[in-house]
Amino acid sequence: MTEAGGVYTVVPVKDLRGTKSRLAPVLDPAARAGLTLYMMGRVVSRALEAGVDAVGVVSPDPIVLDEALKKGAVPLVQESRGLNPALEEGRSWATKSGASALLVLPADLPLIEAEDVRAVLAGAGGAPVVISPDGARSGTNALLLRPPDALPFLFGPDSFEAHLRAARDRDAEARVCENGHLSFDLDTAGDLAKYRGEETGGA
Repeated sequence: MTEAGGVYTVVPVKDLRGTKSRLAPVLDPAARAGLTLYMMGRVVSRALEAGVDAVGVVSPDPIVLDEALKKGAVPLVQESRGLNPALEEGRSWATKSGASALLVLPADLPLIEAEDVRAVLAGAGGAPVVISPDGARSGTNALLLRPPDALPFLFGPDSFEAHLRAARDRDAEARVCENGHLSFDLDTAGDLAKYRGEETGGA
């Protein structure tokens, strides 16, 4: 489908005290928290600009949830521990809200634009699963499920292949959406240097 009708987006965000630990050599805790909030806000804003019905931010952190509300998202207090359980909470919210499709977006996509979100939605073409991999084609940086329970959440090491395998196991067509902006997630000092280069017009 090319339209976002019935699409609910879920964005999981960790507790700010433990966020982006791999950036500790170059950023202090306050800077890492600020970066996380900035990126989360961008993901929320771009998803809403793309026309999804609603965005839910799942987090145990009250500061994250307050910022999410300011950006137009629905704050969802995380009751469980871990990424996949948090996404299950988001899926439950979306399903209860009447979602026909669920789009999972990480909170650390600093280059994301509304057109990138639309590309994932348009990439379905009737398929129940669309996956946008990270730059190494190891992780999953966007996952569209129609209906919302089309696949289990298998985020973690090698999640791209795990999600593809889960789709095959269920005889569900899975389409891959290669996208330069979505493939870039900011986790390491090298990622941060590359991002700062992008900001200043560098490579």
